[in-house]
Amino acid sequence: MLTILLFSIWSFGAVLPADTLPDVPQLPLERFAPPIRQQIQKAYDAVRSNQRDATANGQLGMLLNAYQQNEAAAACFERARALNPKEFKWFYYLGTVQAASGNHSEAVITLREGRRLKRDYLPADLKLAESLLASAHADESQQIYESVLQEHPQCSVAHYGMGRVRSARGDLSSAVQHYRKACEITPNFGASHYALALAYRDLGDKAKAQEHLSLYDKDKLGWPVLEDPLLDAIKELHVGAHQYLKQGVTLEASGRIEQAASAHEQALEIDPKLEQAHVNLISLYGRLGQPAKAEAHYRTLLAINPNLAEAHYNFGVLLTGQGRNGEAADSFRKALEISPFYAEAHNNYAYLLLNEGRLEEATRHFESALENKPNYQLAHFHLGRILLHQGKTSEAIDHFLQTLGADDDSTPGYMYALGAAYARIGNRQSALQYIREARQRASARGQKELLASIERDLKILEQSESRR
Repeated sequence: MLTILLFSIWSFGAVLPADTLPDVPQLPLERFAPPIRQQIQKAYDAVRSNQRDATANGQLGMLLNAYQQNEAAAACFERARALNPKEFKWFYYLGTVQAASGNHSEAVITLREGRRLKRDYLPADLKLAESLLASAHADESQQIYESVLQEHPQCSVAHYGMGRVRSARGDLSSAVQHYRKACEITPNFGASHYALALAYRDLGDKAKAQEHLSLYDKDKLGWPVLEDPLLDAIKELHVGAHQYLKQGVTLEASGRIEQAASAHEQALEIDPKLEQAHVNLISLYGRLGQPAKAEAHYRTLLAINPNLAEAHYNFGVLLTGQGRNGEAADSFRKALEISPFYAEAHNNYAYLLLNEGRLEEATRHFESALENKPNYQLAHFHLGRILLHQGKTSEAIDHFLQTLGADDDSTPGYMYALGAAYARIGNRQSALQYIREARQRASARGQKELLASIERDLKILEQSESRR
């Protein structure tokens, strides 16, 4: 993780004249990782060569903000705003940095000024309303939230903000209505679930308070996706850790697993708390046959954020491959507690239940997997196996037919199972068709063990057909 650098903070209540600019911040570039250092150096040199270029100053501020260097970014945004006081984005960027630093009173002044230039930028209105509430201007905050909701009635952030305004005034019944609406619009809105739990607690409804506290625990960091092109432009500048992460994902998709793991490790050198890199490395090292490294990343990630369903799922897959089925089942259950609609976790947990002979429970989880992912071939296959075992052959065939969409290494096995099921109900023509096709595909893929089983059953079926 980047070392937080200490800079002099520059915050002003009004636009400065261009002849009284804050100094260009001094940047100890040696503290940055090499890819980031080069990126910042280029932007810094552009400012040093033309210190009165508003765009150059603002772009340096954006870059520093991308790496959470907010105090230095504020100085750059202040310079950009003073040099070009008609450009809305410098007001917006400065206001968001001030708010992030806890300087809400200053953020209110800055964002109000920006609003005079552009009154139709929703994220700026929401940030202004938030800072107004934080700086004890609840009336004006409410007015802005009400105005937003008139134009954007499905804005969950505005409903959450209105709930906070109502809670601050002691109007818990009205607050509950807004918090609930926010959660209905954005079901994983962790902060709103938490606020709703507190409101219900204060109203004496312990059951509902516990319900929403549990929902908060499952996704504490969940927040609505809000279209914000200006802040997106800053996020796109963060080419350090995320650049390596994207590179790693691309390498994995092309089958270059070892190189993918290396790229992910480079991402973590820049940002050791990059959650998705740890998540992906659990899977990558499992595929590389390095379970100790995979487990190390899982344990590290638990200390950063224990509420990532994908992490528990990936670790469950690793444990299954090691034959640690009891621990794997625990991991899949954790994934499902966090994300009840996780089809792959339902499928893998059901597979473990199936191996234990717990058919009824396994069936429920395979069905849940298909409810959330109707075209999930593997779940159709396993559910078909259970139905076949139960003598429900026609239903099994329906599920086996659903496995034939894609052509991959699993397809020969799926076709073989479908052909065998047709043989059970006496449909020899369909049985021969699918088993012969399975033989051809297994042979083409060099699946020798499967091919031997297919050849054996096909010989019996063909001999039986010839005697008819």
